Amino acid sequence: MGKKVKVTLYIDNQVVRAAKEAGLNLSKISENTLKEAIARLKGVRRYAQKKGR
Repeated sequence: MGKKVKVTLYIDNQVVRAAKEAGLNLSKISENTLKEAIARLKGVRRYAQKKGR
């Protein structure tokens, strides 16, 4: 894992409040969700390349 950097995200206040009340780690969830999205995009691109698109 690489070095962590500080970023600014704009998230609906009610969502943030509910996540904090649930004890969720917003940074970790955001990071994991971005990793998942990147992996999916890479998979879609590989599939499209195999199909000649």
